[in-house]
Amino acid sequence: MPKKERVITLRISENDFNIVENFAKAKGLSVSAYISSVIKSQTEYFIPLASTEKVSIPKKALSSLYSYASRDSLDDLSNQWAIELKHVVQLIWGELNLQSSLDVISKVSKYLLGTEARVITSSNITKDAGYKEGSELSKIFNYGNGARGFNTSDTFWIVIRHNFGENCSYFWNKMFIQFLESLKDSVDFITEYDGTSISIRLKVK
Repeated sequence: MPKKERVITLRISENDFNIVENFAKAKGLSVSAYISSVIKSQTEYFIPLASTEKVSIPKKALSSLYSYASRDSLDDLSNQWAIELKHVVQLIWGELNLQSSLDVISKVSKYLLGTEARVITSSNITKDAGYKEGSELSKIFNYGNGARGFNTSDTFWIVIRHNFGENCSYFWNKMFIQFLESLKDSVDFITEYDGTSISIRLKVK
């Protein structure tokens, strides 16, 4: 028996509609089909089925959970998370590249570690109108204008301060290394970590 579908009215600004329309056309979809696919992906992958209530875990408790885990367990988990993170990037942004990778690292920091990633760069990105150091990268990148071009030798230094302990840094640092391996043909990167912070240096080849 086919599932029933409901028709809803959606109001968005003209600017937002144009951005969605351009992005949908690039994927060979109508605006309606693209929005439906986004809603479907959100309900299937991102909205908890049992409850939509927010859950907050105190930092001390989260730090303790990381401290109890063995490095072998963290290694296995980081491998799984790196794969899932790639899937999330492809699902939301459609392509795994430097632009979408910087964006997802910023979102991981904000929503999973509860802190803003600080982005420091000496490249042309600092010349963008309205750029503010440390702001969320999705506010800097304009996906409506297509993929952003980066110059050879552009450098980025991302610093994430969390204070969850060394095991937490170990897990996320290893996960980011596995995730960024997909960009090794176009980007060189070095990561460092300690008990309070993770830093990632990226250089465009």
